[in-house]
Amino acid sequence: MHPVGLALAQNVASDVSIDVSAQVISSIEMITIQSMQLNGAETENNRIQINPQASANAGKMIAIGTPNSDIRISFLQQRELTRRNGSESLIFNYQLAGNAQDDQATAEILDSENRDFQFNSEGRFYIWVGGNVDISTATPGNYQGEFTLEIDYI
Repeated sequence: MHPVGLALAQNVASDVSIDVSAQVISSIEMITIQSMQLNGAETENNRIQINPQASANAGKMIAIGTPNSDIRISFLQQRELTRRNGSESLIFNYQLAGNAQDDQATAEILDSENRDFQFNSEGRFYIWVGGNVDISTATPGNYQGEFTLEIDYI
């Protein structure tokens, strides 16, 4: 599991941490290059939004496997974040973008359904992690949750 440190913005002094894990099948390696950062992310209408195709705050991972192999990517789009010292929770809506090239701007949005992609000739596939969360009813505090990404050879 790779921790992803997050902080809810401006008027809510809170920290959010999300454990990211990937199920590894047939020697696919996941490397977290950058954790998603909610610090400094823009808040609009009490919603923090991180665009996985454009935001410098998006998390970045690289999947490494057999060059030119077909892969299927799936993930749960919504996950609950729970306040560490309480029972309050927030729903984080994940958005992913993926690309066989290391180019966030041209990455394709991945939906929550299984999607078929291909490792590039170097055996790499790049994934950017973003999403949004409504903080209008957030209780200040530390929040934590999990994000699971599954990549299978097909």
